[in-house]
Amino acid sequence: MAATNKKGTGAGRWYALWWVVVLAPVLGLLTMLLLAAGSKDLPGTTELQNPRSDLATAVLFSDGSIMGQYYRENRIPVDYARISPHVVQALIATEDERFLAHSGIDLRGTARAAVYMGSKGGASTITQQLAKMLFHDVRRDFLGRVFQKFQEWIISARLEREYTKEEIIAMYLNRFDWINQAVGIHSAARVYFNTTPDSLRVEQAAMLVGMCKNPALFNPLRRPDTTLTRRMVVLNQMRKQGFLTGQQYDSLKALPLGLDFQRIDHTEGPAPYLRETLRGELQKLFSEKDPATGKLRYAKPDGSPYDIYTDGLKVYTTIDRRMQHYAEWGMREHLSTELQPQFFKDLAKKKNRPFDFRVSQEEVDGIMATARKRSDRYKTCTGKLCPNCGRPAAYIVKAPHEGEASFHCDPGKGGCDAWWPAPDAKGIEKLFDTPTRMTVFTWQGEVDTVLSPNDSIRYYKSFLQSGLLSMDPHTGFVKAWVGGIDYKHFQFDHVAQARRQVGSTFKPFVYATAIREGMNPCLELPNQKTCFTMPAGQPEWCPQNSDNKYGGMVTLKYALANSMNTITAWLMKQYGPQAVITLARHMGVASPLEPVPSLCLGVADLTLEEMTGAFATFANDGVYIRPVVFTRIEDKNGNTIFDMTPRTEEALDPRTSYIMLEMLKGVVDGAYNRGTGKTVGTGMRLRMGWGNRAKYG
Repeated sequence: MAATNKKGTGAGRWYALWWVVVLAPVLGLLTMLLLAAGSKDLPGTTELQNPRSDLATAVLFSDGSIMGQYYRENRIPVDYARISPHVVQALIATEDERFLAHSGIDLRGTARAAVYMGSKGGASTITQQLAKMLFHDVRRDFLGRVFQKFQEWIISARLEREYTKEEIIAMYLNRFDWINQAVGIHSAARVYFNTTPDSLRVEQAAMLVGMCKNPALFNPLRRPDTTLTRRMVVLNQMRKQGFLTGQQYDSLKALPLGLDFQRIDHTEGPAPYLRETLRGELQKLFSEKDPATGKLRYAKPDGSPYDIYTDGLKVYTTIDRRMQHYAEWGMREHLSTELQPQFFKDLAKKKNRPFDFRVSQEEVDGIMATARKRSDRYKTCTGKLCPNCGRPAAYIVKAPHEGEASFHCDPGKGGCDAWWPAPDAKGIEKLFDTPTRMTVFTWQGEVDTVLSPNDSIRYYKSFLQSGLLSMDPHTGFVKAWVGGIDYKHFQFDHVAQARRQVGSTFKPFVYATAIREGMNPCLELPNQKTCFTMPAGQPEWCPQNSDNKYGGMVTLKYALANSMNTITAWLMKQYGPQAVITLARHMGVASPLEPVPSLCLGVADLTLEEMTGAFATFANDGVYIRPVVFTRIEDKNGNTIFDMTPRTEEALDPRTSYIMLEMLKGVVDGAYNRGTGKTVGTGMRLRMGWGNRAKYG
C-alpha cells in the first residue's frame, strides 16, 4: 500500500510539474492571444488596408523637384522600387534577419530573447515594429506593455496576410521617425545626406538603419562618434548576412559619416515668401463652398475638406528653380554689397537714425508703437500668442498662477498647457526697454547679441527691403518670387503684401489711355507746365519736370521714355483720372485708386504683383493674365483634384498694346528728340552711368 502511494505521489508530482512548466504557459499564452484578438482597440480590416498616416504636402518647382513642404510630420511616401536596395539589406540584416522566412512573428527570435533576456537581440520583427508604429503608442506599465506585445503579434499576422514583404518594408521605412524633422526615408535621405532614397550609398544606408534602434541615442548631429560605432555594427551585420564582402566591409567602416545636413524649416529654403503666400491660397481654396449647394467645391470622396498638413498633396508650381536661385542671389548681392553699406553710411550721419530728420518725434513714436504691437514679444505679453507652441489667442486664457496674473495655453481648448506672466502696461514698457539676449539678422549671418527690444526694432528698420517678381507675359506663369531679404527675420512679403507709391511707373497707364483714344506716339507736344484747378482754398497744381527744364516740342514716345511730368499731366487733363483708373482696373490693378490729377505721377500705393501683371499686358497683345503661381494639385494617389484656369481679360486692343510696347522700349534704348537731335531714355541714362536720382520710370 505504501509503495503504491509513493508511486502515485511521484506521478502526481510529474503531472504537476508538466502542468506548471508546459501546459500552464501554453494555456496562458493562448488566453492572452484570445484576449488580445478580442480587444476593442485592435484595428479592423479596413484600417489595416488603409492605415492612417500624416503625409506632408509637397510644393514642387516646375521641373518636379521639391521646393518645400507643409506638414505636421515631414513625411513624403516613396514606393519600394524607389528605395535603395542597400537600405533594405541593412534593415533586414540588422533588425530581422529571418524577415523573408517568417509570417510576422519570429519564434526563434522570441525564444532567444526570452532565454537571454534580450541581451542577444530583441524579439520584435520588422512587421511587429511596423504594427507598433501604425496602431498604438507604447504603454509604460509592465502588464500593459506585455498585453500590447500580444496585440502586436495579432496585428503582425494580419499585416502579413494583407501586404507583401516589399510593401511592409516600404511602410516601415516611410513611417519611421529619424528625428530632426526627418520622418520617413525620403525626408531622412534629404535631411542627412541631401539626396534621394534610391541614391543612398551603403554607408549612408547603414547609418540610417543604425539610428532605428534609438534615434535620440544615435543622433549623428549630437553624437557622431556613437553613431559611427553603431554604423559599424550594421555594416558588420550586412557582412555576416552576405550582403557585403570582407573587403567591402573593411573599406566602408573606415569612411566618415559624410553628413550633408539640410535643416528643414519653413523659414528657410528656396522661395519662402511664395510658399507662405501659397499656403494661404491653398487653405482658402479648400474652404470654398458652392453657393448653390453649400458643399465644399474641392473635397475628399467622403466630403471632408483637404488638409494641406496631413493629406500628402502635390502642388505643382510655375516657379523655375534656376531662375528662383538667381533671383534670390541677385537681390542678396545687390543689397548686401552695394546699397546697404551705403545706406548704413548715410544713417551714421543721422541723429535719430534710422528715421529721417524730416520725420517728427510724434511720427517716430507712432511707428515704434506699431512695430511693438506687431512683434511676437508684444503678442506674448498680451496673451495673443503662446511662447511655447505658437498657438493664437483662441487657445489662451488669463488666470492667476502661483500668485501672479498669468496666461495659460489651455489644454481644454487644445493648447499645450504652458503658463507665462501677464504684465501690465508699465511692465510691457519696461520689458521693451530692458536689454536681453537675442539673435539678430546681419548680411553675414545671424549674430547673438544683447539689445533692448526697442533698440532691436530700430536696428531692423535700418535694413533696406526689396521685392522681385518675374513672370512669362504670355502664360501668366510666375517664374521667380522673392518677397524680401530674409523670411525668418522679415516676414512681410514685398511682392503680394507691400503697397508702395509706384511713382513714374504708373505713367504707362496714362499714355495707354491716350493711345487707345487715337493719339499717335509721334505726336509732338510743347514741353510746358500744365496746371490743374484744385478745391477751394488750395493753390493750383502745376507738376514740374525733375530736371526743371522746359521749352521745345517733344513726341509722346520721347516724353514717356524720359518720364516727363509736363506731358503726362497734359494727357491726364485731356482724358481725366477716371478713364485712367478704368484702364488700370482692366489691367489687373485692384488696390484703391483716387480719381485725382496727381494719380498720373504715381501717388497710388500698389503691390509689385499688381504692377507686374499689368505691365505684362503690353507684351501679351493687350490680354491681361492674372499672375499664376501653381498649375494643378494632386492627391496622395496622383489624382488631379484642381486644375488652374488663369483669369484673363482683353484690357487693350492689339494695336494699342503694340504701340505701347514700342514706346516703352524707348526707356532702355532711348527715343529721338528732333529739337535736340539726341536719343535719350531714363534706362539708357542709368546704363551709361548718368545720374537719374528719384526717378521710378
